[in-house]
Amino acid sequence: MKQKEGFLRLASWTAALAVAPALFSASATAQTVWPSKTMRIVVPYPAGGNVDLLGRLIGPKLSEALGQPIVIDNKPGAAGAIGATDAARSEPDGHTLLIGDIATHAITPALQDKLPYNPLTDFTPVMRLTSVSLLLVINPKNPAKDLAALLADAKANPEKVTYASAGVGTPQQLTFELLKEKTGIKATHVPYRGSAPAINDVIAGHVTAMIDGTAVPMAREGTLRALAVTGAKRSAAMPDVPTVAEAGVPGYEFASWHGVFVPAGTPPAVVERLNAELNKIVADPAVRERMAALNIELVGGTSAAFGDFIKAESGKIAELVRISGAKAN
Repeated sequence: MKQKEGFLRLASWTAALAVAPALFSASATAQTVWPSKTMRIVVPYPAGGNVDLLGRLIGPKLSEALGQPIVIDNKPGAAGAIGATDAARSEPDGHTLLIGDIATHAITPALQDKLPYNPLTDFTPVMRLTSVSLLLVINPKNPAKDLAALLADAKANPEKVTYASAGVGTPQQLTFELLKEKTGIKATHVPYRGSAPAINDVIAGHVTAMIDGTAVPMAREGTLRALAVTGAKRSAAMPDVPTVAEAGVPGYEFASWHGVFVPAGTPPAVVERLNAELNKIVADPAVRERMAALNIELVGGTSAAFGDFIKAESGKIAELVRISGAKAN
């Protein structure tokens, strides 16, 4: 009898040992399933702008691909630094994404010595979303019909020309300061609190010119005159407008950009999956057409390529900030 009981206990232990690895494997798999809950996309700017638009464009498509709800979390302030800091400090489990841009990952770090986040070490770049050429515009009543005429006027009347921007250290200021550096013209900077009031004063004739990425609709309707685009090639939104280089300023090139980031330490497999799904989204012809109409070129590519791009941009923007003399408020 005792021999039989011992045999039964041995058989029970053997069965338990055989089942244990399977149970452990199932538990480990459950713990590593991603995504396992609602995700969020941090937009470090107010609702209604280009960054918010991008978040609300890719959010539903990414949600459908990954099978989890995705919420857009607008956290504006400090030129994007508040939202970027929030994302950097989030759990690196693949459930928090940031749509960063040239400001959060290049301009603001060049302007401020002490940021609460490091753009190069606190994030893993997932994919570059966009390249956005800016548009150099003037009031349509200005007699200058092209960029050469505007530059000639600036040289002949160095105290006359003014230019608007969305604030100190913004792409609008940096691009115009680059134009001044390349051409030797003088122009007085008039900073505003955002693009809208700045553009309105150019339309009203209170300021001579502005370089901005949101001026395309006004240029199309004739309330502004477009003289050039800042990128390496013409904009699909306004193909008849030459680049600054084509208009007579060799070597001039500037494009703003946006991209998707996750907190540093996010598992590589998660980054790879996000990259794959985002590349599918930006390759969609309907999505590309919609963005092109807004002067936004979709890019895509690998995580590694985006990381290399950001490092190069950091050096380039730091030099532009030096040239502009811009300082953080």
